[in-house]
Amino acid sequence: MWRQFIKHLKIYGLLIKLNAIRQLEYRVNIALGLLVELGYLGIKLLYAYIIHDTGVHISGFAPQSLFLFIGTFILMTVFFVAMLQFNIMAFDRQIIEGEFDLILTKPVSAQFLATLKYVETWMVIPNIVVGLGLVGYGWYESGIAFNIANIGLYLAYGVLGIVTMYCVFTLPLLLTFKLHNISALHSLIWAVWDFNNLPHRIFPSPIQIIGTVFLPIFLITNFSPLAVMGELSNVEMVWGGIAPILLFMMTCWGWKRAIRAYESGGG
Repeated sequence: MWRQFIKHLKIYGLLIKLNAIRQLEYRVNIALGLLVELGYLGIKLLYAYIIHDTGVHISGFAPQSLFLFIGTFILMTVFFVAMLQFNIMAFDRQIIEGEFDLILTKPVSAQFLATLKYVETWMVIPNIVVGLGLVGYGWYESGIAFNIANIGLYLAYGVLGIVTMYCVFTLPLLLTFKLHNISALHSLIWAVWDFNNLPHRIFPSPIQIIGTVFLPIFLITNFSPLAVMGELSNVEMVWGGIAPILLFMMTCWGWKRAIRAYESGGG
């Protein structure tokens, strides 16, 4: 299993390189995309500044600590856009047009190739810079110790958040094997993603429970900042480690079940 993981990790590195080279063929598109991203980030920064300037504590969180959540959300958006966005948009097309047949002939995991082969590279660079800056500022202003333990805790829940993100947004794609066209779900997926922007504790308790246990969308961006702030209970910390593993197992099991319904060549 470890060898397979290393093998697919190397392949993913190659996919990043190939996608970056391919995207460089359309430099004007990259430039326009960067401008759009900068505009989006400008709105985010203005939004963060307004919250900070009010001095209002939201659900017990000081204004400066919200920069930690917003920065984490922006960093996770990097992975969402780079890893998943274009693969989600192209998934049903692969099934309808029979492109999935070719994927099945490759000597790698079909699930890996079908859900991760498109990688956005250049347009996420501004998000990385701004996200790291906001996290650093929020970390410092919140008085969180900058040590190996806290950095490790933040990164560990960040990786678990990426696994959760992959599973939460890959599972609905499995409906394609039965329904073929799930484009109507795309808008719902983007709406669900935006729930991660602020601490989940601003929502009513039922929504917190649903978003943490039944549809663990809040694990993606909330648990890293909450962990280093010492705001996670022991039960939440354990659940934050177990849930991504369970979700990944469920996703792999669901993939094997769904692929049995695939009809070659969109037939």
